[in-house]
Amino acid sequence: MGLIDAHLHLQDSRLAGEFESILSQLRQAGVTRWVVNGTSPEDWSRVAEIASDNPEVIAGYGLHPWSVNSFGLAGLEELEYLLLQDPGAVVGEIGLDKWIRDHDNELQKKCFLKQLEIANRLGRSTVIHCLQSWGSLRDCLKEVPPEKPFLLHSYGGPLEMIGDFLDRGAFFSISGYFFRDDKVKKLAVFDEIPSDRILLESDAPDMLPPPELIKLPLADGVNHPVNLVRIYASYAERVSFPLDEVIAQIAGNFGNWYQANARSKADERSVIE
Repeated sequence: MGLIDAHLHLQDSRLAGEFESILSQLRQAGVTRWVVNGTSPEDWSRVAEIASDNPEVIAGYGLHPWSVNSFGLAGLEELEYLLLQDPGAVVGEIGLDKWIRDHDNELQKKCFLKQLEIANRLGRSTVIHCLQSWGSLRDCLKEVPPEKPFLLHSYGGPLEMIGDFLDRGAFFSISGYFFRDDKVKKLAVFDEIPSDRILLESDAPDMLPPPELIKLPLADGVNHPVNLVRIYASYAERVSFPLDEVIAQIAGNFGNWYQANARSKADERSVIE
């Protein structure tokens, strides 16, 4: 049983120069599943290529809130087609973000709700990004309730909303970034989440963990996906469970989140027709 990276961006140009060695290092480290999340029409084709060439990869296609201003609703025209071409793909990375400059709340909501509708129509799980928009996120999930499990990746939201998100089918992932000394309070929130709803992620090449969790460095502070190995070890130490038990637990959790995509090709054809 191997390690699972619930969220990363192997298509990112910052990893391109060492892409093949990164894949080799991931396999050598025992990482057996990688959920590679697209962020806009500009990188969806590269995600599809990586998924086609590497059986360990689960593709995610979505319009990230940071890309909404550039593409708007028109940016979703290809999304459903790509998802229909890959019955195993998830919808993500999608969501809401008030942290970025010049954000357009209403356009973000329209794009997010549309992508939730697409996910429901095709029976896909979702990967959700949220920064400083937790109330709006909850409202959107009420308006278009996800019919399949969804992942709140690198969850940084309030403790008091966890119960509501759990009731709606949420899973929550921890990135290595939360093991920094200045993120103690953020990490403590995960202590209140049931262990069967936890996943682990690198979010490479972003969310660089603290120095003690960096297994393999990259230039300019870029987060190497293999740092996931030490994220697993640190989480196991935190919850006081043997690493092999944590690996098994996370694998089971991942299956409960991702099983929603076990749709046959015949079913996909019927959707197209």
